Amino acid sequence: MALIVRDLGRCEYGAALALQEEIVARKIGGDDDDHLLLVEHPPVYTLGRGAAVDDLLGADVRLGVPVFRVGRGGGVTFHGPGQLVAYPITRLSQGGRDVHRYVRNLERCLIRVCEELGIPAHQEAGRTGVWVGGAKLASIGVGVRRWTTFHGIALNISTDLRFFAEIVPCRMPEVRMTSLLAELGAAPDFAAVQRSFVHQFEATFGYCGNEQVQVAPW
Repeated sequence: MALIVRDLGRCEYGAALALQEEIVARKIGGDDDDHLLLVEHPPVYTLGRGAAVDDLLGADVRLGVPVFRVGRGGGVTFHGPGQLVAYPITRLSQGGRDVHRYVRNLERCLIRVCEELGIPAHQEAGRTGVWVGGAKLASIGVGVRRWTTFHGIALNISTDLRFFAEIVPCRMPEVRMTSLLAELGAAPDFAAVQRSFVHQFEATFGYCGNEQVQVAPW
């Protein structure tokens, strides 16, 4: 089984969502390959299943940022420039249909990326995502349809954290968001972080160097 990695570059959220839906339908229809979409979005707020609109605090109107309600877990979050977003569209195997384990493995991928940069990131019991000290560095919200995954992770590299300050992120009014820029004092190269994530994803989920890289025609 191949992992098809597609770098969408800077891509509107709606277009990336439509591509996810298309690939999920193909997977459910019998596509043998797994897919990993890499993208950087223009500013957008998204609401997961059951997220409270009130958690936007009117930021969408006040800041002129579009909003999407989507089929992932979690509450309200922000995507924008300087944030690495990755959407794995994979089949959870017959012997590994464990969404909780899948999410924990995504967290481990991100923690290993941070380790390469010298950042002591960690998991927190009872909380989804990746943390540095008491601050949240990366968010995870996944959807699963007929044991096919979609949506995924968002790692703040040089993201403008003020967009998070305008909302109640991830259903946690007390949460403080951070970024690699804030932790390191300088933003690491975006493409290098992206490559590191692909490598860690491949290693964690057992693709063993068999990925095929495609560039999406955007």
